[in-house]
Amino acid sequence: MSDVDLLHVDEDGFFCLVAPDAYRGFVDEDWQLEQLLTHFVAQMREGSLFIAYPGPDDVDEAVAVADDRADTSALREAVSTVDVGAGGLWLTDYTQLTMAAQFDDEAPTASGAIRLPVPEGVHHVTLRHVDGSPRYVVTIKPVADDDCEPLSAVPWFSLE
Repeated sequence: MSDVDLLHVDEDGFFCLVAPDAYRGFVDEDWQLEQLLTHFVAQMREGSLFIAYPGPDDVDEAVAVADDRADTSALREAVSTVDVGAGGLWLTDYTQLTMAAQFDDEAPTASGAIRLPVPEGVHHVTLRHVDGSPRYVVTIKPVADDDCEPLSAVPWFSLE
């Protein structure tokens, strides 16, 4: 992962990684937020998406890429797996994912997306919110088998 040292939280407060080979984006031309969140969770369970919501206070906040998960304590942590195919793993944004949800012919990545140097296979993704600078650290490591609990919601997002 040393080719990419710094990523960022998008302008809507989300951190989104997508494996476009397997990602099914379309939801409905007139989707509702709850439908979209349910779709995101389903895609995370399929291994085609990792998404977390650091929130509006962290828009454009730097996200460092680390080779290993540090032993320092985290304020919060989101963990899932992604199954990376030949199309790679990309940093995308919430806006592009909503476009793909609304239009059947729209891809989950756009010109601003960043392809990460991640080989094909199943990878364990951990996004940690830490007390330091940068405030967010992501690790992406290959796994032999998926030992993560299936997610039931978009990490750190609340409709309240």
